[in-house]
Amino acid sequence: MLNFLKIIASLFYGAAVVIRNKLYDTNIFVHKEINDVVTIVVGNITVGGTGKTPHSEFLLNNLQKDFKVALLSRGYKRKTKNFRYVETTSTAIEVGDEPLQIKRKFPDVIVAVDADRVRGVKYIKEKYPDIDVIVLDDAFQHRRLKPSLSVLLCNYWRPINKDKMLPWGTLRDEQNQKCRADIVFVTKCPQTTSPIDMRIVSHDLNLMPYQQLFFTTLEYGELISVFDANKPAKTDKIVALAGIANPKLFEEYISANFAKPRMLQFSDHHNFSQKDIKNICKNIDENELFITTEKDAMRLMLHNNFSEEQKAKMFYLPIKIKFLNNTEEKITTYLIDYVKKYKACFSNKNKSQK
Repeated sequence: MLNFLKIIASLFYGAAVVIRNKLYDTNIFVHKEINDVVTIVVGNITVGGTGKTPHSEFLLNNLQKDFKVALLSRGYKRKTKNFRYVETTSTAIEVGDEPLQIKRKFPDVIVAVDADRVRGVKYIKEKYPDIDVIVLDDAFQHRRLKPSLSVLLCNYWRPINKDKMLPWGTLRDEQNQKCRADIVFVTKCPQTTSPIDMRIVSHDLNLMPYQQLFFTTLEYGELISVFDANKPAKTDKIVALAGIANPKLFEEYISANFAKPRMLQFSDHHNFSQKDIKNICKNIDENELFITTEKDAMRLMLHNNFSEEQKAKMFYLPIKIKFLNNTEEKITTYLIDYVKKYKACFSNKNKSQK
């Protein structure tokens, strides 16, 4: 009965999504194009778990070397409203955990949050007229803004061609909307993904000739202290906390590189209650090492319940993406060339109009 209800709900949801896309495709709903800055949207057509934040960080890290860049996010689950700049001293409640994570990692990059992406881009451009690129995190579905470049992320383990619409499956948009992407990243691939595996995925995606396809995997860094500059203890008494869409890889990495942890699992972007924190503190006391995700660390920092002894045990695992088949240089060159050409075209257009 439950599956039947999910299928019915999926049909209604799918119909609404199709109508919305048609209204944009036929220009009944109007796109807003902002031509004086390169806008790059990063997102997916499934619910969570594709690695948007580390891919956005990759874009920022590579583009900031040649251009002045900014990042705009909606600031999911923040308690504030409207447009807001993110500072390194901000909290996850004010701006959301992912924007705060990015700002702390890239303090020289302009980071802002606004659910209205068109307004957010305009505000950033008004205050920083020399900005070259604005990366819009989790904005592939926000069709009111017509971006300069679209990046679509597809989870290797959840092929979109075999998925169903919410709530029956995890699709939140039509599969055919992949055609709007200029670049497609197949994310969270096994490190051992073979060329044959990639060809199978490529065949199933059935992309257009104009679309660039890349395969990425996740790579964890060294443990970093959440509060202090301590070094992690070498122990097999580990508790790990994950409030992310898919904690499987996180748990597997800790088990393979440290020890099998006692797992505390929460929903994605979970706001920890006092009861949650009390339970977390109890688990930290009972173990010698506490490991969490970088995103969860941003929310745990909000709480002052932790003793100095507990803080000394608390660490997070930073994460970044790694390109398979040594294609990082190719995508980096593509992005830099694109921005340079876009800026040159816009400059020449302005000169011709004067």
